[in-house]
This record gives sequence, C-alpha cells and structure tokens, in this order.
Amino acid sequence: MGIPVQFSGANMLLRAPEGAENVSDMHTFTNGICSVSCWELSAEELAEINRTGRIFLSVFSGRTQPPVYVGDEKSCRSIVVDFGGVWRRA
Repeated sequence: MGIPVQFSGANMLLRAPEGAENVSDMHTFTNGICSVSCWELSAEELAEINRTGRIFLSVFSGRTQPPVYVGDEKSCRSIVVDFGGVWRRA
C-alpha cells in the first residue's frame, strides 16, 4: 500500500482517527476547493504497476465517490490551478 508523504507546499495535516488501523496522518495542500496529497510506492508496488499498467483507487465514502485525479506533480498542478492557487515547488 502506498504511504502518504509530506511534500513541499503542503499546508494542512489531516490526522488519522485515533485507533484506526491502516490509516496514517496525511499532509495535504488545499486551496479551499481542491485537496492534494502525495504518495510514495514501494519497489514491489511500482513493479506491479509497470507490469499491469494499472492503478486502483479506493475512497472510503460508502455509495459515492467524489471527483478524484491521480497523476504526477506537474499534471496534478495543471488540474488544481483551474480551481485556485497551487503549491510552491521546492
């Protein structure tokens, strides 16, 4: 499972619920409309993605899924800028 990592420009920390299993604190950038997090994958996860060309996204929200975007930093910034400010790059 990928892990959330801090990144340059993150301006909010979302805390994991106390006692929750498999949930970590997550640094995010928010402009009030969009929320962005950064994830790091293990070598094994990267190998599987390279083998299959697939990434799965699970959102814990019951019967709905909010609009989401998965991409590299450059492409994610190009989407977020349409909805407000973006984070400064290191």
